[in-house]
Amino acid sequence: MDELLSLWQQYQLTGHFNVHDLPPELLKQGTKLSFQPKQTVVSRGDFPSDVYFVLSGEAVGLREYADGNEYSYFQLDENKGVVGLLEVIAQKEHAIATVIAKTPLEVLRLPAAAVYRALQTDVDLMRKCMAWLAQDLYTRSGNDGLFYYAKAIDRVRFYLVTYYEQKSHLLATTKESELVVAASYQEIAKQLGISVRTVGRVIQKLRLADEVSTDKKKIFLSPHQYKQMLLKIEF
Repeated sequence: MDELLSLWQQYQLTGHFNVHDLPPELLKQGTKLSFQPKQTVVSRGDFPSDVYFVLSGEAVGLREYADGNEYSYFQLDENKGVVGLLEVIAQKEHAIATVIAKTPLEVLRLPAAAVYRALQTDVDLMRKCMAWLAQDLYTRSGNDGLFYYAKAIDRVRFYLVTYYEQKSHLLATTKESELVVAASYQEIAKQLGISVRTVGRVIQKLRLADEVSTDKKKIFLSPHQYKQMLLKIEF
């Protein structure tokens, strides 16, 4: 135990990995970009051609786990804000989350290949990155099941924004401005572990807040409403 504690002390690192950790030669390859609130930085399924380091402002995202049933909402800022790095390190060709600006957002966009090359050749940089990823994974592991302690309205928001992300491609093929949610109130209630009556009350609140549209018991989502819900989810 003493040996490990000594090594931890020797290689002690912060849990942050941001633009301030990047070497000058890598920073020179970056391009600054600005996003207004609700603008999309990356969409789920995109190829990770670039990595985005948050310089100022906040972004939010929605991530779906592999089993399709549990969701983890996350927020990014200049201290812990890197978009696309996980996919690059994991060698995955599709972004796992849609990330949008919550506030006016400024990022540094870097070619993913340049970032990956730097990580493979710079031991100190890779060590910092590994520490950041490990601490993030440790925290998320401790929060397992957090979704089920969320308020009913946020559970329903999670369900609807995830449904939109999975089905939004249909808007392009049908040329409709709104996506119809095929699931019934009963199906939504069963998946979220809440009553049908609660689902009905929540949908009514979301309709009044212009986060969804309804016709009888059919639910409709527009791109604007999807982003509204994504910004309002609270855990």
